Formats: sequence, C-alpha cells, structure tokens
Amino acid sequence: MALCLATLLNALAVSSVNMALPELVAGLQTTYSRAQWVIVAFMIFLTAALAVAGRASDQVGRKKIFIHGVLIFTLANLLCVFSQNIWMLVLFRALQGIGAAMSTGVAMAIASDVLPKSRLGRAVGLLGSVSALGTGSGPVLGGLLLEIASWQAIFLIQVPLGILIYFLGLKYLPDDRTGANSPKGARALNILSAFCIFSATLFYTLSIKPVNDYYGLLNIVSIVFAGVSLWLLWRLRFKGHRVSPIALAFTHYPLTINLGTNFLVAASVMSSLVVGPFYLTLALGLDFSLAGFVMSAGSFTVAICSTVTGRIVDRFKSRATVLFGLLCLILGALGMVYLRVSHGVGGYLLCTATMAVGYGTYLSANNAFTMSNAGEQVRGSISGLLNLFRNLGLLTGAALMSMVFASVADFPQVSTSDYGLVVQGLNRVYALALLFLLTAFVAQGLSILLSRFKNHTS
Repeated sequence: MALCLATLLNALAVSSVNMALPELVAGLQTTYSRAQWVIVAFMIFLTAALAVAGRASDQVGRKKIFIHGVLIFTLANLLCVFSQNIWMLVLFRALQGIGAAMSTGVAMAIASDVLPKSRLGRAVGLLGSVSALGTGSGPVLGGLLLEIASWQAIFLIQVPLGILIYFLGLKYLPDDRTGANSPKGARALNILSAFCIFSATLFYTLSIKPVNDYYGLLNIVSIVFAGVSLWLLWRLRFKGHRVSPIALAFTHYPLTINLGTNFLVAASVMSSLVVGPFYLTLALGLDFSLAGFVMSAGSFTVAICSTVTGRIVDRFKSRATVLFGLLCLILGALGMVYLRVSHGVGGYLLCTATMAVGYGTYLSANNAFTMSNAGEQVRGSISGLLNLFRNLGLLTGAALMSMVFASVADFPQVSTSDYGLVVQGLNRVYALALLFLLTAFVAQGLSILLSRFKNHTS
C-alpha cells in the first residue's frame, strides 16, 4: 500500500497540474510560457535525481531514501500552496520532483527485497497499473478541483496523502539493509559520481527543451555540459570507483538493451500526448471534454494490461512477453501512420488501444525481468535507471515529436482552413515512432536469441 500510494501520488503530481496552467497564468499574473516551467521543472528534477536516488538507496538504505523522499515531496506540496509568484512555484516544484524521484526510484527495489521472485512480476505490474491510473485520472481530478476551488487545492489535497504514506512507510517497510561502509576516498568519489549523474541528466533535459519555441545557444551549452559530465563520470570509473549506475548501464549487455528499449518505447508513446489533442479537436472536431475522455482511455488500458502481464510473467517466465508487447506497439503505430479522418474516432481509438496494450505489456514484463535478475547490492541503482531511461525517453519524445509535428502542421494555417496538415503531421510523427519501435523489437529479439545461445552452449 505504501509503495502503490506513493506511485499514485507522484503520477497525480505530473498530470493533475497540467489542467491548472490557465489558472496559474491569471492567478500569478504571468505568461503561459513561464507557467509551463511548473511542469518542466518537476519533470527535469525528477528525471535528474532518479539514478542518484537509486544508487544512494544501495548505500544508505532504501527505506531511509523512500520516507525522506515522501517527506520532501509533501513539504514541497505545502510550500507550493503558499507560492506568491510563478518562480517561487517553479522552485518548489523542482524540490517536489527530487522528493518524487527518491520515493519512485526505489519502489521496485523495495518490492524486490520484500517479495520472492515468484510474485515480483505481479508487484511490478501493480505499480505500473497504479502509475497509469494516476496519469489518466490526474486531469479529471485537477479539473474537478479547479471547478470547486482554486489552483492551490491541487497541491493541498496531496499533503494529507503524503503524510499517510510517510507513516505507512515508517511503520511497515522493511528495515534498511545497506552495503558495506566505504573508505573515505571512495565516499568522495561516490559523491562526485552522484553529482556527475545529476548534472549530466539535468543538462541533457535542458538541452532538449526549446527556449521561446526555438533552439539556441543555451541548448548548445547545455548539451556540452552534459557531455562533459558524462565524460567525467566515465573517468571516475577508472579511479577506484567500484560500480557507478551509468557504468553499469553501459557495461552489462542485457541491462543496456532493457534500458535502451525503455528509452525508445517511452519516446514513441509520447506521440499520443503531443499530437492527440490537435488531431481529435482540429481534424475530428471533438470538444475538449470528449477529446480528454478519448485520450484517457489509453491510460486505463495500460493499467489493466500491466496487472495482467505481471501475473503472466510470474506464471510462465517467458521473455516472449516483452516481444509481444513491442509487436502490439508496432501494429498500433503502423495503424497511426495510415490513419485518415474518414476512419473517425473509432479508428483512432483502435490504434491507441493497440499501443496501450503493447505499452502496458512491454513495460511490466521488461521491468519485472530486469529487477528479477538484479543483485541485492545494486537493486536500487537498477530501479532508478529503469525509471531514469523511461523519463528521458518521455522528455526526448516530447521534444522530437513536437518538432516533427510543427515542421508539417503550420498552426496559423491549421486554425483557419487546412486540417489535412494535422493528419499529415500525425502520420509523420508516428512514422518516427514506428522506427524507434522496430529498433527496440530487433534489439530485444537479438538479446533473447543471444541469451538462449549462451544458455545452450553452457
């Protein structure tokens, strides 16, 4: 319950605030572009802190990282309520993202510690289902609270739930099992390594976010700093640093494949959030409430499939489940490439549902198999890495898909006459998503074949 509620709360923190952007513009007397940083700051610091939180949990204990993360998240929510201007709110949202990373990044690791391998699949599937439910119900909850109260209510309602999770975690989570104490020099390297991981992720996510709707010098400087941070992190590996998360990610072949496909799949599924609202409202002529309902159907489909897949993985323990999920994603994306207005809402829903089934199946199976093969000393790091690469994929997908869509659909023209550009933009975006998914399918297929070959020869 503690892990599921924390996962739900973090998903709500991402999706419910989107509905409040117009209210933030009016209430804090700011611009829409500045208000968007309320969303961006949370996602950037959540992503940047995930691998660090996972690694820290291996060193100082997962329970300690989890409950302190919930405490930081809850305190940040309370501070958001009393924000007097947009930049105060952005600062507290960044703090909220760090707290969310500390609790979310170790959830699968704690589940792996507590449960036997025979039940790990359903636990990971349940966490995925709760996350999808939070993502799908966030806009509904946010809209309801805005109808009866102000934007502060969206943050205030999360405070008592955070307090409940804190005490549940404090009482019921297993005691910390930490690694051996490191020498003073190794501790310094660990701190420097954590700083490099955080800065590399932070600067990368800043580099893919356009400033004032175009890329410029800030993006170039950010990607350079990200590269320098990664280079320094790699160098630390040769100076006595035992196992850094990034080194682990790129030196263990099966883990590298699983993390890479997490990135590609997340970037692909971001397509629906980028182009879906435009296609449904402009091309199909739906009102906003009906379009929101159509889009939320995918999240609830993912929730159902994640739970079912977790049980299937526990029972059959076949990595073919991962390939099945990717195959469904490919079929759904292929349908979107050839989607036309004449296919109506039914055609869009069919393609979306197919991709949602694939995403729920793939994510649950891939995460379950990865965590089941993780050693106790690195479970926190691997749990953080799985979430990190997924979030990096979502952020990269949002930037890439938006760029592809905007290159085709000229919005001033679309708003007046030619909705065909929206359809063409949707087809192009999903063509790129299809390329990502085919790459992920080939990589996972080769990984499975190589693993079976090694087992056969041994």
